[in-house]
Amino acid sequence: MPPTGDCVNTLASGSREASPRPSDREGRRQLGWCSLLHVVNDGYIASLSLLLPFMAAELGLSYTQSGLLKTASHAAISAAQIPAGFLVEKVGEILLLGLGTAWFSAGYIALLFAFGFPVTFILILLSGIGGGVYHPVGTALVANVSRPEKAGSAIGILNFFGDIGKVLFPALAGVLVIQLGWRGTFAVLGSIGLIASISYLLAFRRQILQRLQCRRDATGNRGPSARISGVGAWKPFCRGIRMRRQFMLFSLVGMVDTGIRSAVMVFLGFYLIQSGVREDSIGWFVSLTFFGGAFGKLLCGMPNALLGVKRLIFLTEFLMVAGCFALPSIPSGWIMLFFLPVFGFFLNGTSSVLYIGLFPTLHEDFRSQGYAIYYTLTFILAAISPYFFGLIGDVSGLPAIFYAAGALMSAGLIVVGFLRNQ
Repeated sequence: MPPTGDCVNTLASGSREASPRPSDREGRRQLGWCSLLHVVNDGYIASLSLLLPFMAAELGLSYTQSGLLKTASHAAISAAQIPAGFLVEKVGEILLLGLGTAWFSAGYIALLFAFGFPVTFILILLSGIGGGVYHPVGTALVANVSRPEKAGSAIGILNFFGDIGKVLFPALAGVLVIQLGWRGTFAVLGSIGLIASISYLLAFRRQILQRLQCRRDATGNRGPSARISGVGAWKPFCRGIRMRRQFMLFSLVGMVDTGIRSAVMVFLGFYLIQSGVREDSIGWFVSLTFFGGAFGKLLCGMPNALLGVKRLIFLTEFLMVAGCFALPSIPSGWIMLFFLPVFGFFLNGTSSVLYIGLFPTLHEDFRSQGYAIYYTLTFILAAISPYFFGLIGDVSGLPAIFYAAGALMSAGLIVVGFLRNQ
């Protein structure tokens, strides 16, 4: 028997013509839960950067080895994103999102047993596989359940809550690490995420069961309905991209931007300790940077109609370059407290402007795959950069890391000139 009309709608890969939009109430409910999971996901990524100096001190790690741990996390996240973008058509966005967050959380709890660099490296690598699910699946899910005219603002809200996680989790980790050590801190943070992911799965269990039943019905049928449902989804992944040249230009800028941001945040904690900031205050200093970054993501896209995406990207990247060159000269104390939120504002703000420019380049029916490609490309640089910038730090000292980051972004500004306002 062919799938019912509801099942065809459920399996239609988000097509506007094939499936009606959920109600505004359901859309807001999904946005709320996805925002909570974004707090957890990005909070984990930020907390790892904060805890690296404490891990390095106990395990006797060099800057290169410390950067390699961050590389392991981002490499696993990068590798998982494109498969997640396709797997969503097999099991559904909601189930995959909940399971991915649960996997990420369980990986952090497992760091209780990390008593050497090799084991720590493997556990962080494995946990990152779950971390690769959120961005392509969560972003596409929110876009699909939102009205077309509200999709951009919904994604902006979603990104803002990701940075709220980057503020809250490092602040909490900074308190916990003094009391529990870094292993205990990972376990507590992982438990929070595990509870959140299980609660999410339970909250949407009816939709998950309906989606799985529809998939079973569809796979037992070989008629036209099965083809509509998306069986055979493993087609060339470029179908999610509508404007390939502009997509690749935005991706190239995003890769450089994300790679620099990753390296700067990995070694910021090391630099703060070296400059005289007390260890029990590191979490608050790093959280201030992410606090500025949260408002950067929320506000930097707002002048888009006035200035256009291209000018906004150039402005925010230029100010980020200035911050990278200035950071090694800023003394610890009150000046640093004022500097870090402003630096974080421009360090993170460009990403929201890039998302705005990227949105028109994606095919509306396969956004999860388009986002998966973009996030994978940017996370590849986020994975590679901590290792190579760690090498620079071992050879030339910590300040050289920030000077090199500013120099690389200065070269990246050339690419911005080829972008086009949509």
